[in-house]
Amino acid sequence: MSEKDQQFTRMWNEESKSKREKFRNLMKSKLAARKLSFSESNARAFWNGDVAMITPERSYESERPREERFERRPPPRRGGRGPRGPVKGRR
Repeated sequence: MSEKDQQFTRMWNEESKSKREKFRNLMKSKLAARKLSFSESNARAFWNGDVAMITPERSYESERPREERFERRPPPRRGGRGPRGPVKGRR
């Protein structure tokens, strides 16, 4: 077992609940940012740098294209709130 793997095991099974949860939440956020499911095996692979061993839970094709996610709004009107001329009375 490599030193990095031993370090992961120690932190994953930490006796202190707050330290253990802090480490697991860090791993959860790192995996979520890469759209990967949270599990001990995925977290261990990420920690050890074996990203090729991790398979994404959901594919990018299942997401809606960017254009469909947001409705387009018309540009703002230029009504009476446009830029104004110089202030009267000053030079």
